[in-house]
Amino acid sequence: MGFTRAPEDRPTPPEIYNYRVYLLSLLSCLGSWMFGYNNGVIGGVLVLPSFIRDFKLAPEGTSSYNNTTANIVSLLQIGGLVGCLATFPSLKILGRRISLIIAGGVYFVGAALQTFSYGRIDMMYIGRLVTGMGTGSATVIIPLYIAELAPPSIRGTLVGIYEINNQLSSLLAYWMNYIVNEYISSTKTLQWQLPLSLQMAPSAFLFLAAIFILPETPRFLVQKGKVEKARRVLSYIRHLPEDHDYLNVEISEIQEAIAHTSQSHTATSSSEITKKSKIGLFKELFWHGNRRRVVIGLCLMFGQNLTGINGVNFYTPSIFKSIGIEGTKTVLLASGMYALVKTLATFLSLGLLIDRFGRRPLLISSAIGSSVSLFYIGSFVTAAHIDLKSTVPQSRTPAGWIAIIFVYIYAATFSLALNGVVWVICAEIYPGRIKDLAVSLTTATQWLGQFSVAKATPSMLAYRGGGNGQGFFFFFFGSCIVVMGGLIWGFVPETKGRTLEGMDQVFGSAYANETEMMIRRDRAQKREEAVGVREAGDNARAGGAFINSRNQIV
Repeated sequence: MGFTRAPEDRPTPPEIYNYRVYLLSLLSCLGSWMFGYNNGVIGGVLVLPSFIRDFKLAPEGTSSYNNTTANIVSLLQIGGLVGCLATFPSLKILGRRISLIIAGGVYFVGAALQTFSYGRIDMMYIGRLVTGMGTGSATVIIPLYIAELAPPSIRGTLVGIYEINNQLSSLLAYWMNYIVNEYISSTKTLQWQLPLSLQMAPSAFLFLAAIFILPETPRFLVQKGKVEKARRVLSYIRHLPEDHDYLNVEISEIQEAIAHTSQSHTATSSSEITKKSKIGLFKELFWHGNRRRVVIGLCLMFGQNLTGINGVNFYTPSIFKSIGIEGTKTVLLASGMYALVKTLATFLSLGLLIDRFGRRPLLISSAIGSSVSLFYIGSFVTAAHIDLKSTVPQSRTPAGWIAIIFVYIYAATFSLALNGVVWVICAEIYPGRIKDLAVSLTTATQWLGQFSVAKATPSMLAYRGGGNGQGFFFFFFGSCIVVMGGLIWGFVPETKGRTLEGMDQVFGSAYANETEMMIRRDRAQKREEAVGVREAGDNARAGGAFINSRNQIV
C-alpha cells in the first residue's frame, strides 16, 4: 500500500496502478479546465480597462456596473444548472463518452460567442449562458466518469485530479489576466479577448479526446449488456489479462450490483414494485438506503457555496483593493497568489492525503480553518469601517495586512477539503441504478448555490449593518461553515477504500428490502397459483367422476 492509497479490500495486483488510469483521468479532466478557467478568468476580465471601454460599462462601483457584471457572472450559473439537468437523459441513454463529446462542443460554441462579441453585451450574455450549459454538463460527467474507472484504493486521488485541474486552470486564468494587463495596451480589444479566447482550447481538446481516446466506462457497458466489451476496456485500464481473477471479481461485482438494483425495477409479479417502477427513478431517490445518500450529496453541494468561496473568487480583486492593495497590476498579482495558494492546498489534499487519512478528517479540519479566517476578516472589516464597494483603496494598517494573510489562510483551508472532497463523495456514494440522476441533481444544486451567491454577493458586500462596516458577508458565511462542519461531524460517514458496489455496507441498500419483498410476494403468488391449480384439478377430476357415474347409471 502506497502512502497515498487506502487499504485494499482484497489482494490487489500492482499492475492496476499503471499510467493508463491516470492518463484517462487527466484527459477527461480537460473538462475541469473548462470549469476552472472560466471561473478564474471572468473576475479579472471585468476590471480590465479595455473591457469596460468596449462594452460601455458604467463606472466601477455604480449600481449599473454592479448589475451588469452580476448578470455576466450569474448567467454562467443559470446555464450550468440547465446543463446539469439536461445531462441526465444523455448519461442514461448515450453514456459517459458521448455526453463528454456533447459537453465539449456546447462549451466551445459559448466560448467563441464570448470571444467575438466585440462589445455587444447581449452576445456576451448568450455566450456566458451557453458556456455554462457545457460547463454544467462537464461537472456532472467527469467525476462520475473517473469514479467508474478508478480502483477503490486510489479513487479519491483520481477523482481529486478533477479538482486539482480545476484549481490549476483557475490559477492560469488569474495570471493570464495579470499578463494581459501588464503587457497588452488597454487601448486594444485583444487585452480582454485573449484571456476569453483561451476558454476554447480545453473544450476542443476534450471533444477530440472523447472521440479518439477515452473509452466508455465498464459499468455503463455492463448496464447495456456489453459485458465482453466491458471486460476488454477494464483489461486495458487495469493492465491485466482479460481472464485475470481480479477482473473476474470486478466484473462479477458490477453485474451483481446491477442485477440487484434492477430486480425490483423489472419485476412484474408484484403490483407495488411495478407501480414504483412506473413512477420512475425519482421516487427511488427517497427509498431507504438511498435517501440518506441523496440528502448528504445535496447538502454538501449547496453547503459548499455557503462557504462564501464563489463570492470571494469572483470578487477577490475588489476585496484586495478595499483592504489596502492599490493599482490594477498589484490587485491582479495578489489575486494570482490567492489562486496559487488554492492550487497548492488542493494538490496536497487530493493528491496526497485523501486516500490516506480519509474524507471526514479533511472536511472537519477544512471547516475549522476557513470559518476562523472569515470571522477575523469580518471583524477587521467591521472594526475598521471598510467600504468593500469603494473604488478608492483603503489605508494600509497592520490589522489590514493580517486580514490579507487570513484571505490566503481561508483559501488554503477551504481548498483542503470543502472544495474537492465534496466532489469526490458525491461521485462515489450512489448505487448504479440512480447514480446518473443523483449526480445530476446534486451538481445542479451546486450550480443553483453558485447562482444564488453570485447574485447576492454584491448586496452582501455592500450591506453595512447599521453603519458598522461590511463584515456581514464574512460573518454570515463563517457561521454557515460552522453549521456545515457540525453536520459533517454528525452525519457524513467515512467512505475511503470502499468499492462503488460496497457503499451499501455504509449506507444500507434500498434494493435489498424491495427485492426481499418481491421474492416473498412471488412465493406467495406461486403458492396461491399452485393451490388454484390443485383445486382446479380436483374439481376437474370430481366433475369427470360425476359424468362417468352418470353415464354408468344411464
